[in-house]
Amino acid sequence: MNLIKLSATDSTNSYLAALAKNSALKDETIVVTDLQKKGRGQRESVWQSQPTRSLTFSVFKRIGGLSAQQQFTISMLVTVAVADYLQKLSGTAITVKWPNDIMAAGKKCGGILIENQVRGSAIKSTIVGLGLNINEEVFTNLPQATSLRLVSGKTYDLDIILKGVTSEIFSALSTVNQEATSSIQGRFDQLLFKKGIQSRYRFPNGTEFLGTITGVNPLGQLLMDLPDGGSLKFWNKEIEMLY
Repeated sequence: MNLIKLSATDSTNSYLAALAKNSALKDETIVVTDLQKKGRGQRESVWQSQPTRSLTFSVFKRIGGLSAQQQFTISMLVTVAVADYLQKLSGTAITVKWPNDIMAAGKKCGGILIENQVRGSAIKSTIVGLGLNINEEVFTNLPQATSLRLVSGKTYDLDIILKGVTSEIFSALSTVNQEATSSIQGRFDQLLFKKGIQSRYRFPNGTEFLGTITGVNPLGQLLMDLPDGGSLKFWNKEIEMLY
């Protein structure tokens, strides 16, 4: 592993992307910062973090044997690796709010942003950014946020978690291949937040409806059954879960 520590940066994902573009970046490079000033979530949403209490970092990994159509496989592999590691570490049940929010005790404790580099029909590398709430005790105006400390009552060493979670991510991505999608999808489905529970959702136009998550498909769409016996599938940001 190649570790780069920054006191502050706009975005660790953007920092790594610039390095990858302008240099022969070493495989399994990690960039971690104490302060991420413009952290990005899915579709440019903002990730908030607290210096010395949160972990904000990104990793770079070269990929072989995966087609461009299988980009969600990387998301599933990374998300499962992170969720399983945090569950073992904290002793608390960890779930995944589709597509890749990390939930603990029904509240968000982390988010993942994945940006793949594609050439032709193949994925050549990926940059995975993570924001993890570790030792926070107070979240102002964020009622759906939590931390590992709040759910477990323990205080954690950020350096140990950084080493552990990045090792799990690199291990998961080092074995990725064309068969990875089917083998990891079952575990990802098991971790889905609110799976099998009828819940309320909202379309961007404000219309609300009831649905029950049944899983995801290999492309990353969320699969949902409706009370009238019908079914729907959604891309990210096409619906909002109300909880």
